[in-house]
Amino acid sequence: MLLWNALNAGALYVSLGLVLPRRAATVARAIVFLDMLGSLQNVQSNALVAALIVFTFAAYERHHTALGSLAAITGAYIKVFPLAGVSFAIFHPRKLRVAIAIVLGLVLFALLPLLATSPARLLAQYASWRAIEATDALQRGFSVMDVFEQLFHTGLSNWPIQLAGVLILVAPVVVQVWRWHDWDLRRLYLCSVLVFCVIFNHQAESPTFAIAITGVAIWFAAIARPSRWEWALLAFVAIFTILASSDLMPRAIQRDFFDRYRFKTVPLIVLWIELQRRLWFPRVREAKPS
Repeated sequence: MLLWNALNAGALYVSLGLVLPRRAATVARAIVFLDMLGSLQNVQSNALVAALIVFTFAAYERHHTALGSLAAITGAYIKVFPLAGVSFAIFHPRKLRVAIAIVLGLVLFALLPLLATSPARLLAQYASWRAIEATDALQRGFSVMDVFEQLFHTGLSNWPIQLAGVLILVAPVVVQVWRWHDWDLRRLYLCSVLVFCVIFNHQAESPTFAIAITGVAIWFAAIARPSRWEWALLAFVAIFTILASSDLMPRAIQRDFFDRYRFKTVPLIVLWIELQRRLWFPRVREAKPS
């Protein structure tokens, strides 16, 4: 357990340093610390999954096709949603090579259990997994779908909302091809993907939020001079998402408000909308003093 938690924490620590300068990476690590700690206390893989998504982005940025694809596939075989990290290949100059690496990697990982089990047992395992996922797909967890259902009571399935989320996620980078050279755009898209992987996940629970908070941490730490609005957004997330499941929040409020109404999802939804707005309309850079 100690080694597993060390792997999770260490991977996330290193990954943040790959996409942020040293001082900003320290800020990001401080922001994500409590959620990472909560995930580690549950001996879960969320910190590792968040790190793998960031590793995928960093590897593709450095044109390391095999390493980026390996990180994406590893994350996807732990939790399906990290497969969204493959979309970072949009910015990769050799997209066909990435596609081939992803397909080969998926096949290799699918067959890897044959080292320890028979083909018949492996097929039975996959059939069982598919049946479980079909049932789990009906859940809503701490997600946009649950918030939508609480507001409108439509009984709508998850997949139309998730599909709409995917389209909204990729639209700014697919449409604005001329901005692919912009490092700020690419890193901001990484933050958007990290938040997306939680708020559109029908099985999201409190420890899962470490993935989304990693996106929040990178977004805020990358800002040279945060405005009042940006500080307000961070405070909104910190109080109503990060601290919502901590011992600082009274149990009665956790049970009757945050758990009942899934309110800890709301600040992340607001932030994700803001991230999408900034992907479409970049922030005007302040002129550097001469």
